[in-house]
Amino acid sequence: MPSGTPPTPGQEASSANSKPPLWNLTFATFIAINFCIFFGFDMLLPTLSLYLDAQGCSKEEIGLIFGSFAASAVVTRVMTTRLSRWLGATRVLRCGFGICFVGSLTFFVIPHPFFYALARILHGAGVGLTSTLMVSMAAQVIPPQRLGEGLGYLGLGATVALAAGPLVGIDLYNDFGYKVMFSSVAACSLLAAIISLRLPLIRLSSDLAPDPPGLASFIETRALGPASLIFIVGASCCAITSYLAIYCQELGLTNAATFFVVSTIGTVLARTTTGRIYDRYGPVAVIPPGAAVLLMAILVLVMFPRPVPMTIASIFYGLGLGTIFPAIQALTLSSVPSERRTAASAVFFICFDLGIGLGVLFLGLLAGYFGTYSVVYVASPIFLVFMIILFFALFGHGKPSPPHLAGKS
Repeated sequence: MPSGTPPTPGQEASSANSKPPLWNLTFATFIAINFCIFFGFDMLLPTLSLYLDAQGCSKEEIGLIFGSFAASAVVTRVMTTRLSRWLGATRVLRCGFGICFVGSLTFFVIPHPFFYALARILHGAGVGLTSTLMVSMAAQVIPPQRLGEGLGYLGLGATVALAAGPLVGIDLYNDFGYKVMFSSVAACSLLAAIISLRLPLIRLSSDLAPDPPGLASFIETRALGPASLIFIVGASCCAITSYLAIYCQELGLTNAATFFVVSTIGTVLARTTTGRIYDRYGPVAVIPPGAAVLLMAILVLVMFPRPVPMTIASIFYGLGLGTIFPAIQALTLSSVPSERRTAASAVFFICFDLGIGLGVLFLGLLAGYFGTYSVVYVASPIFLVFMIILFFALFGHGKPSPPHLAGKS
């Protein structure tokens, strides 16, 4: 059938009844690796700001240290396609785990903001390489007709890590101190590298294609439209991931870790259901509702800063983020030909990192100016309102193409 020719109802039913298989050992290995690397990363979410505050860092310095992670990740993501072509995707992935390992241990060097920033730069470089490649490598083994569903399942490892990581991180920090916590983060990177030995030497489509001329060899401009949405999401969600623990401390609450654990209920529900909705009906049916739910969660945090409403907000937060993150990811990857998916994945994560980095910096400065972290949760919903408007301006007119057909050349 020519590309763009709509299938008949009979053909749609036949396609639905003969879905290509999704699960295999390689795909399951990617999920396990995703869990390990993000488990270590998520242990730092509620604890790093507390540690830096205890070490005497100012609000502005904390914002800059968090922002250095994003800046480093952006640089390495830009280079990912070329590094993969030179060394092979699997080898670069394992190098990324090694960089994360070294970055985690750098926190032990000297208790000074410079070395905290250096540790975050190394950690950002490693996470930048690994997360970009894991998505593009997994997308190569996911059937195109099940891209939304497959990316949703891929994120389950990160989802479980988001539930357990912050809780374990706080317990380790409180009971054993920062040395044990940072050592555990390093151990997660080492475990991810060991599990990755089960992966074959995967050659991506982008590794076999010639470099496009000029700037396009580094940045896939066709992915900038959908990736701009995740930039705004990152700027908004950084308020929760980076400042929730210290915000709860400011309010005299102790349920910051509980928030991340309970949010997993919503995230797992979203990632196991909304991917199929995306594959069937397209991004319009998934992204705006997910953003609205996420916006509601942040508003509850600032309007009702008490344990029970915050627990309810955590479920909405997980549901909203678990819906829109894989949906925007699938939209970004399906906007380009398969040989440009690594570059598109890099653009997606670059925009997400920039959103987090600039959002943390801006909201941290805002908190420093007003002297309270509650202003962070007043400002961040404004970003999501703008994201919904931008989505409808870019993608809200007409029914979108099925994601497995979009972007084919």
